[in-house]
Amino acid sequence: MNLEALPFDVPVRVVGYSSLSVFDKDRLAGLGMRPGVSVTKILKTPLQDPVECLVGSQLLAIEARLLPHIRVEAA
Repeated sequence: MNLEALPFDVPVRVVGYSSLSVFDKDRLAGLGMRPGVSVTKILKTPLQDPVECLVGSQLLAIEARLLPHIRVEAA
């Protein structure tokens, strides 16, 4: 499953990435979105991009284009 297909307010765990550039992988890792971390989609912003997610204990705004590439599993 990927983060885009996930409904809101469902906690999951990141298992990896698919088809992302090294730049995007490094940027997400720098923000704390690494394999094994807990993620919950919280809400869409008014223009539908970015999507706010609770990553561990911090709130991040993640670009909608990245969501289909973040693989997750049930926590």
